[in-house]
Amino acid sequence: MFLKYYQKIDDAISYLFSSVSNESKFIKSIFGKKKILYVDIGTNEGNYIDFLKKICVFNKVICFEPIEHLSKKLQNKYSDKNFFINNFALSNKVSSKKFYQYQISSQSSFYKQNNLFKSLKKLEKVQKIKTKKFDGIFSDNKKIDFCKIDVQGEELNVLKGMVKNLKKGNIRLIKIEISFIERYLKSKSNFYEILNFFLKYHYRLSSISKIKYRNNRLLLMDAFFEKT
Repeated sequence: MFLKYYQKIDDAISYLFSSVSNESKFIKSIFGKKKILYVDIGTNEGNYIDFLKKICVFNKVICFEPIEHLSKKLQNKYSDKNFFINNFALSNKVSSKKFYQYQISSQSSFYKQNNLFKSLKKLEKVQKIKTKKFDGIFSDNKKIDFCKIDVQGEELNVLKGMVKNLKKGNIRLIKIEISFIERYLKSKSNFYEILNFFLKYHYRLSSISKIKYRNNRLLLMDAFFEKT
């Protein structure tokens, strides 16, 4: 029994532990006191927005959160007229996909978890979620200052759905989660694919943060890509 609970604690610590970074200073160095248009893809409970509110001045915030109760929670939390909450997911096509909603909502995904973190994989329900393309929502003449993508394995598909905007360099800075180890079934390590994708559209890797490890090997990190 003790070993069982120890494993759960160890799993949680291994996943949640992250390195110290200068993320705040990095973002401040880019935007300063400018009022920014911020897009949050995979908002969850809005923790990253709360972090940004301490260092950025928002002109407009546009969120995409497919879990219904979290979307409603965000609408109540951010009642400001400059906040817009969308209750659907972004991907590479307009469709509907099977979505695995886990007890720890930040782990919910279009992909079923493998056994890497057993204590994080308690499934609450499986449902169909509507998906749309970034390019179908944002005009290719719209300038976006900052976009965060945290979609648990769906990163490349989200990027494929925003090619028109990337070609025009409409997004100044993109933060995206990169995986080095397979955490979900049918969703492999995406580091090289994402790096090459951004290089194709002339975005450079500018900074990294929140590096996480599993058994002394890279698990994932957040990467910042900046338009060159």
